[in-house]
Amino acid sequence: MNRLVASLLLLAAVAPVTPVTAQIPPTGPALGGAIEIQGNGTGTTGAVVGTLAGVSGKVTYICGFSVSAIGGTATVGPITIANLVTASQVYQLASSASGSTLAVTFSPCIPASAANQSITTTTTADGTATAVDVNSWGYQR
Repeated sequence: MNRLVASLLLLAAVAPVTPVTAQIPPTGPALGGAIEIQGNGTGTTGAVVGTLAGVSGKVTYICGFSVSAIGGTATVGPITIANLVTASQVYQLASSASGSTLAVTFSPCIPASAANQSITTTTTADGTATAVDVNSWGYQR
């Protein structure tokens, strides 16, 4: 192994976790101290919310979400991802009789605005949809 490769491997092994690397989803059996979480909600009228709950002393990260709707011709939205470190994100989805799904993956995952802060994925259903489902996933560290 040449000295450059050996130096890079050594640097990678002792490099501190930075805010950027902290946003990369942990992998492996130990998850690097992180806990995988999911937030799910269902409904046909009113607000439908999937919540990644905050935990004391930990930051919640959202890695992705999906919103699906079936039946009717309603616009399911706005779909708002709230309490993010930057700002809320807003999306729209048109429902159809055969069903529609919007799925978004964040890479790197996006942290909540503070420790102990929940991240919510909220949309509305106007009653013409047969079912609206909100699913979100992420981790806490």
